Amino acid sequence: MSLALPEALFFVGIDWSSEIHAVCVLDPGGRQVAAFPVAHTADGLARLIAVLARLGDPAGIPVAIERPNGRLADVLLEAGHPVVPVSPNAIKTWRSLPWPA
Repeated sequence: MSLALPEALFFVGIDWSSEIHAVCVLDPGGRQVAAFPVAHTADGLARLIAVLARLGDPAGIPVAIERPNGRLADVLLEAGHPVVPVSPNAIKTWRSLPWPA
């Protein structure tokens, strides 16, 4: 079973860290198209925005993050990405669920 949300070009999830963020990009069908680390520095965040810009219009690329405040969220919002806060507790719960292959 696959869930497609065609109104978004891609979906991005970022695992926040004080030094290195883990970024995952999924297509509307839920397939991973990219995964990469990004340093929590001005250069690292600029690289993140540049990579995401190559995917298309930022308004069509929502980004889920655990911390919806701070410089990372500001940079994403300034670039035009919808930022979706996700509770770390929800992520822990999702990890234990039996996901379909």
